[in-house]
Amino acid sequence: MLIAGKELPAGRDLASGASLKGRTTLVTADQAYLQNMNAVDAIADNASIPVPWNRTSSLSTRSLILSCVNAAGRIDDAVLVFDEFLFSTKYKNLAEIAPDLVCDDLILSYQYLTTELINRFINMHKVNGVTGVRNKLVFMYRANPSVADAVVSPGARTETPSLSPYLVAAAGAAFKAFAENVAASLVDNQIVLPILVAYDASNEVARRDASLSGWLCDYIDQIDAMKHDLTPKQKVTWVKAGARTPGGFSLFH
Repeated sequence: MLIAGKELPAGRDLASGASLKGRTTLVTADQAYLQNMNAVDAIADNASIPVPWNRTSSLSTRSLILSCVNAAGRIDDAVLVFDEFLFSTKYKNLAEIAPDLVCDDLILSYQYLTTELINRFINMHKVNGVTGVRNKLVFMYRANPSVADAVVSPGARTETPSLSPYLVAAAGAAFKAFAENVAASLVDNQIVLPILVAYDASNEVARRDASLSGWLCDYIDQIDAMKHDLTPKQKVTWVKAGARTPGGFSLFH
């Protein structure tokens, strides 16, 4: 399982939760982190395989896929995480940041990686033959109140210690629309199965990343065990983290 978009060390708990469920887990990290990783970091990350990713480079995205295959042999499932709260803290002072950098980092990066993953999954099935178990492409989105939300509803400021500035809020909306439409394009695909997961800080399962990824692994296992396919509507519907079974959807609006 590749977990991308919440780089180490922030993605450490997501990776460990998946590893505890028996997954060989790969998690993205930027080159600077890998170069400066000390012994303490290495021990903390030993439940997963860090893989380098320069989010703003399409070439690096191709290299990421190859690094995963070289390290683990294959990629079965991929989880693309957009944690809007995390990005709101990273890009808090927009006066010092170029808009194109934010767009490359928070929008194009996911589009590059999604395209490469879908192509990889389809090409591997052509080479190896369809086994009946589809590759899962999971889009995981954590919403965060924006500066506009705080104007319309002043109480929104109490929901988060960091409101999403306008570029981050726009990127979050772009991720959500992108994920929904990628899922729509895959509703009849017999190789790649899209799963849309939404979570927030008030969600019991999502309060800890380790429990969130553990739930996701169980959820994927339940889907694999189902005798019938998800409906097209289910494939393009955001599921709340913590939903008990694929047949009993808790919807996200």
